[in-house]
Amino acid sequence: MAYDNTPYASVWIRFVAQLIDGVIVGVALIVFFIVVGLIAGVAGLATGNRPSTTGPGVETLANVIYFIGYVGYFIYYWGMGQTPGMRIFGIYVADANTGTAIGFGRAGIRYLGYLLSLLACYIGLIWALFDKRKQGWHDKIANTVVIRP
Repeated sequence: MAYDNTPYASVWIRFVAQLIDGVIVGVALIVFFIVVGLIAGVAGLATGNRPSTTGPGVETLANVIYFIGYVGYFIYYWGMGQTPGMRIFGIYVADANTGTAIGFGRAGIRYLGYLLSLLACYIGLIWALFDKRKQGWHDKIANTVVIRP
């Protein structure tokens, strides 16, 4: 890809797209937990048992399910090229050299880089504000760019 005339997406558009995706995942998982809770309640009434929805085991399981759902959402959609939030703004994740979709493996690597960027006091994300290609650490690690055609 040509470095000088490629229209890289601004950090602010990427941020808003990420917020939208966070709301989508959050609402979907809340609905999931409500449905599971209702099913567990109905099953408990049918068997005469009252299911326990408190305690560290249930909370840990809920956190694991939420984490897997959140990570899976981004790996799936980044691997395909764009999340629903990115689609709203017409931006997409692409290979930094070819401009093609990155696939699920590189999307997973990008997500690990994203976590690293967050853990370093968000410096890895802030980095994109000053980078010529608007790449955060996660983009550099996965060799990706976010393009706005």
